[in-house]
Amino acid sequence: MRSSRRVAFSGRTSPLRIRLCILALLALMGLPSLAVAQLTVKADRDLRFQVVIQGVAKYVPPNDPVYSGEFEFTAAIGNQVQLGFTLPNNLAGPAGATMPIAFGNNDAIAQGTGPTSVPVVFNPKGVSVFRLVTSNRILVFIGGTVTPAANQRTGAYTAPIVFTVTIL
Repeated sequence: MRSSRRVAFSGRTSPLRIRLCILALLALMGLPSLAVAQLTVKADRDLRFQVVIQGVAKYVPPNDPVYSGEFEFTAAIGNQVQLGFTLPNNLAGPAGATMPIAFGNNDAIAQGTGPTSVPVVFNPKGVSVFRLVTSNRILVFIGGTVTPAANQRTGAYTAPIVFTVTIL
């Protein structure tokens, strides 16, 4: 004798349950997270030291309105985000010259653009985790210190700073 079972799908299933099933199916299929589509990141301003004197260290604070580096990102309010930088140890200059660059514990600031947003100072050498509460648009500023040698070659020095935002 054969037995069989039938499972019926009820039309009365709540929309929330259907959404959860769809999200679970998307996760099982290995598709990218829906939150990724809500994230935009851009660089607005380079970190600049302007004129540097040989043998004299020069510091640009992260709150400098003209010379600090500035990034911007947007994500949905309520998202938890991880911010991180890939930072150089040296700037590259003319004819193979290098100049040390360093970043201190308080050389980064994240500031929401909402009316009640409070700036948060953090260490750009590590990763920092924040929850977006009052603003979906965040400005991130970075400063640093260059230390030219007493016989530093004159010219322009550059190096990339990479800013990464991850929605957790």
